[in-house]
Amino acid sequence: MNPCPSDPHDPEPVPGDDHPPKRCAVPSVPHLATGALLRYCRIQANLSYQRVHKCTGISDRQLHGIELARRPLEEDVARTLLDFYGAGQEVQAVAALLSGGHVHQARDQAFQRGSWMTALMAASQGAVMLSTGPLRLAIGLATPAPPPPGRAQYRCRTTLLLHEPALNRIPVQQLARLIALIERRTLTVRLVPGGLSVPEGLLTEWSLTAGTSGTSAAACQRRRLYVTHIPEQAPLARNGEPAHPDRQMIQLAARHARSPQDSTYQLRQAAHRSRVRAALVDPAVARRA
Repeated sequence: MNPCPSDPHDPEPVPGDDHPPKRCAVPSVPHLATGALLRYCRIQANLSYQRVHKCTGISDRQLHGIELARRPLEEDVARTLLDFYGAGQEVQAVAALLSGGHVHQARDQAFQRGSWMTALMAASQGAVMLSTGPLRLAIGLATPAPPPPGRAQYRCRTTLLLHEPALNRIPVQQLARLIALIERRTLTVRLVPGGLSVPEGLLTEWSLTAGTSGTSAAACQRRRLYVTHIPEQAPLARNGEPAHPDRQMIQLAARHARSPQDSTYQLRQAAHRSRVRAALVDPAVARRA
């Protein structure tokens, strides 16, 4: 992880310095992801800002700024909050991320774990997934998590851009699960034609704007986080300028993707073909599917 030369938490310029440090307008990957995790853990623990302030001494304003990556976050503050939320098992991962400083690219196994991925979804108004299959992770992300006690179900607007050749490799159970999520209106699926080259794995675009108000298009762009999952590798999270290729890839796939209606029809046809193939091999397998 290489620190960004334009750190928003750099010291104030020294009088007479001809080259004062510039301030980066884009939140760093560690602070953006950790802020989302802290917000998620606080809500899951059913704790208000006032309650956290009373028990930890961390002010409402400071905590709100930390959750939105607008304020610096020290490791001891993160440890205090995670322990108070009952999520102390995440302290090590948070410490490792924060040790990289203000960076716009970080590779870490933490982004593979359910708590982090669920936290990103809970902090996002929308998510776009680009996948070549398999779909276990994508289905898990699109499946709404149970809400905390006393809270309404929150649903992130989620779109899956699925590379069309994957239909021939996806198990019928996963196809059926996709169709069920579409019917529940928790997921929109659009097929990307096979003629378009798509990188292997899963690329997710998170619009981390939940908890903000009056967010402009430019501010939303600065708060987007891209996480790439490649088999047998630690996930790579990027934003800002390093995420430009990821952003371009998702935009290109979205421009060429088929309509949701056409894609759903093709999904149903693929599920039917998969059941027929299973029945030819083993009728019991087809019945279980």
